[in-house]
Amino acid sequence: MGATNLLNHQDKENSSSNMGDDEWKTLWEQRVSAISSFHRRLNRKHFFLLGVAIIFAATIFLANPIVESSSSYVKVISVPIPDPPKKEPEKPADAPAPVPAPDPPKDEADKPAEDAQGGKSAEMAFCTTWPVDSEGKYYPKSKPKTAQPALKLDSFAPKGGWKKPAGLKVVAMIFYGRRRNVDILDCYLRQNLAAYGGYLDEVQFMVHTQKKDDVDWLRDFVRQEPAYSFVELGSCQGDSYGCIWERAVEPDTLYMKIDDDIAYIHHDAIPQLIHTRLAQPHPYAISAQLVNSPVTALQQYHYGAIHAFLPDPNRAPSRPARETWRPSEAGPYHFAEAPPPLAYDPMAYVPPYQGHPWLLLQSLTDGNSSRVSSKSTMRSTAALAHTPMGAWYANPGPEKVAFGPGWKSWGAAAQQLYSLLYNLERNQMHLYHFGRPLDYNEEEEDDDEKQDVKAAAPAAAKKKNKYEGPGGENLFDMQYERYNLNFIAIWGRDVAAGLPLKDDELEITATIPLRLGRPFVIDTRSVVAHHAFYVQTKGIASTDLLDRWRAFANENVCAATNQKKPWDERCEGY
Repeated sequence: MGATNLLNHQDKENSSSNMGDDEWKTLWEQRVSAISSFHRRLNRKHFFLLGVAIIFAATIFLANPIVESSSSYVKVISVPIPDPPKKEPEKPADAPAPVPAPDPPKDEADKPAEDAQGGKSAEMAFCTTWPVDSEGKYYPKSKPKTAQPALKLDSFAPKGGWKKPAGLKVVAMIFYGRRRNVDILDCYLRQNLAAYGGYLDEVQFMVHTQKKDDVDWLRDFVRQEPAYSFVELGSCQGDSYGCIWERAVEPDTLYMKIDDDIAYIHHDAIPQLIHTRLAQPHPYAISAQLVNSPVTALQQYHYGAIHAFLPDPNRAPSRPARETWRPSEAGPYHFAEAPPPLAYDPMAYVPPYQGHPWLLLQSLTDGNSSRVSSKSTMRSTAALAHTPMGAWYANPGPEKVAFGPGWKSWGAAAQQLYSLLYNLERNQMHLYHFGRPLDYNEEEEDDDEKQDVKAAAPAAAKKKNKYEGPGGENLFDMQYERYNLNFIAIWGRDVAAGLPLKDDELEITATIPLRLGRPFVIDTRSVVAHHAFYVQTKGIASTDLLDRWRAFANENVCAATNQKKPWDERCEGY
């Protein structure tokens, strides 16, 4: 067979040598036609594969040592090729932050401060709705002026005002990680310092972040006030929050644990909470009422403190940059634009733009007014069904309240916080005062039990009926369910008895109280605003809430020499 093929090949060559010009021309046209036909059969796939092959060959060439030649020597140079950067899978802009399983962190303080504020692992885009200049600078000349009358808030202080009991030592522990938040909190802390007629003898900033910018800022910041101190936590810094409590064990000292993202403190809140602690020695610890906390949010919803706020339906800012906190100045959200009631997911809200406000939903009977009156008494409870809180109430989900939609949803958080601003504007803080007096002394049955209960308080509050001051008028017993540990009052001796702590929130609010038979209670007259849980942070950061809390503090709390400025450049469109 091989010989036959060879002979055939030779015959073809011999025959080709005897062909004439016409035959050669015919053969050439046949070959050109074949080449043209082959070219037409090539498609993009073939060219793509050819390109890949060329790139592959070039990569092989670059990966191998390159030889540089000269007239006198040969030099071998090793060319390293860096590993390609690892890219995380992209997430949609409206995707909620993942919820760890099986036991999600209890609050934003349980994540590293870098994560809670969008550090290296989750860069946050901050901007301001204030009229900063092209370099991001803002210079308030004095306390901001407003066309609105000065805010007047009722006080629930006893006749003659609040007076700190003699001999009582109160230390505030600020779990610190975020300078933007603490810059606003500073005005409220100064307002409550004992040196200025308040109740706080010391303010200790427990540094729980390793972000250099935040640490350096705090070092300079604490030098401005003698009552402030910078507390190095050593190996505890960046670790679990339980180890911080080992520094709060002076027996007769009342410690107030305050998270760094408390954005508002009612002027009665700290004295009220301290007097309730004195009036009620039996509870293990007492918390302020948090605005933006799942448990109390549902109570506020039912007691009329939550209003029908929704994110601005516009896709870009419709007002100029300015320093304002009053929700009424933002105008209404017209009912025709509202989402359908009850049937949607409270997690489904997407920020319309950076620095957006939330607007009060106009009910069907409110007409077409372009302004929401701060004095109107009209209230549409039906409108709440169109809001995140209404959707949460209708669709609570399978989780416990502490880790359900009220913890995850930035929309539910925003609605609560704008409702608080609205209640402040209308001077109706009494809406938060649910609960009733609870006399735990009636439950003590024998002398041994009485002695154990009284041992948890200092001499000023040991004996029944010895304390005759205010406090304890509106209490809410958590019945050994978990509550958020953002703002509490607890005796040092009780902290020491519970050490060591691992999950401080669970143990202080539920586990230890149940073991001791000493409940964890909320004083609902002590109202404070909690800015965001870490799973809510990105959504809340897209609103103008931080700007509003700064504006409120500048107008009503901060001294003229301590006016606060924005940290960032102006949001796009303002």
